[in-house]
Amino acid sequence: MDTPEVTALYALVAERLKLAHDRVHALNVSTEAKTALTRQLLIVTETAKRDLPGAARRLTRFVQDLDEGRQPLG
Repeated sequence: MDTPEVTALYALVAERLKLAHDRVHALNVSTEAKTALTRQLLIVTETAKRDLPGAARRLTRFVQDLDEGRQPLG
């Protein structure tokens, strides 16, 4: 049974993943680049199933890289 804090973190990570997917979809990059970025987001999704705090950290780094104009490395 999840605590309210864990449930809230799941909701936050889910919302941030959705926003990150939207950002990747809107990028003006090649299909290959979008595919690679989408795969990285899927890895974050899978990570969240077993390591929620780790997934949140990974997603934060991913978004920071996007904000700074770098393609995240995963």
